[in-house]
Amino acid sequence: MLNKTEHQSHSDYKKQIMVQSNAKTVFNALTENIHLWWSQTSESSQKTDGQFTVTFDNGYWWTFKILEFVPNTKLVWQCIAGEPDFNKEWIGHILHWQIKEEDSKTTISFHQTGLTPQIDCYDVCSRTWDMFITEKLKAFVEKK
Repeated sequence: MLNKTEHQSHSDYKKQIMVQSNAKTVFNALTENIHLWWSQTSESSQKTDGQFTVTFDNGYWWTFKILEFVPNTKLVWQCIAGEPDFNKEWIGHILHWQIKEEDSKTTISFHQTGLTPQIDCYDVCSRTWDMFITEKLKAFVEKK
């Protein structure tokens, strides 16, 4: 679990992209359509205080609690469980999604508080997030 001094670390993983899409499409991709660009979801309750689990083909999984749910603007998730041990490093991490639409383009800003170079999974997790955000999510929300 993160302490107060680690909460705003400058080395946390961050990624920002601009997409040719609207905020509603992006928000739906980050809520109802996670399975179409990230991985399979189950036990999904997309609302504040709701939870969902993301499961990958290799059996790895994470469960998130939704701390903030502001349609077409903002999502905040907290990782509350994960397997195997490698995924347990995420428990307690806060994942922030900001969505801002302007001139028929939308900026997606992602910040994972706790995903820092000091944890074992940083290299593989940051590279994987880069791929999911800049390739899969972008392609999904820009498809016509």
